[in-house]
Amino acid sequence: MAAEPSAAPRASGPIERARQSEARKLARRSFLRVSVFAGLALSFGAMTAGFLGFFNLRKPSGFGGVVNVAANRIPLPGAEPTRISEGKFWLVNLSGSEGDVLGVGGTGGLLALYWKCPHLGCAVPWLGGFNGAEVNFPGIVGWFRCPCHGSTYSRAGIRVFGPAPRPMDTMALTVNSNGSVDVNTGAVTSGNNNNPLRAVAYNG
Repeated sequence: MAAEPSAAPRASGPIERARQSEARKLARRSFLRVSVFAGLALSFGAMTAGFLGFFNLRKPSGFGGVVNVAANRIPLPGAEPTRISEGKFWLVNLSGSEGDVLGVGGTGGLLALYWKCPHLGCAVPWLGGFNGAEVNFPGIVGWFRCPCHGSTYSRAGIRVFGPAPRPMDTMALTVNSNGSVDVNTGAVTSGNNNNPLRAVAYNG
């Protein structure tokens, strides 16, 4: 009887174990390499986001960015100022020389007044019934008046009374073709007696 062909020799135990060990090392190195690259990518993304946020390149909305005020929220000339909570400012529509209590030549228009008092930072409300006679401006009713220490400001943010070191600060304002306005709450200019001259003409 013819002898049966012998089976192909199988890898000896030590050689197979060495092959499996090398395969595990390769897999481990590949995993570590992928993990390192993934970590670097995440770190780079976080740094990029921080960079964009620091330099304000993501065009934030709300306070610190540009706040759009629709036309139907803009007060009529001479009407009560509108409180824009999302931007922390008062939107005032001055009628002629209204608010120009020092006579610097204001001719009216829109002003965005930062509601933070220049004294110690209290939020300044509008008091529509406050009589200017109490601060030596009789006949003018309606003033901004700080509840903390009494600093009082005209409709144009001009300081007439109290410890505040200057008039109310203003924010950059742009009128859009659809009648809305954009107020850049990140572009704040220190208040000055020329506040009435900063008003932007508005025809609605």
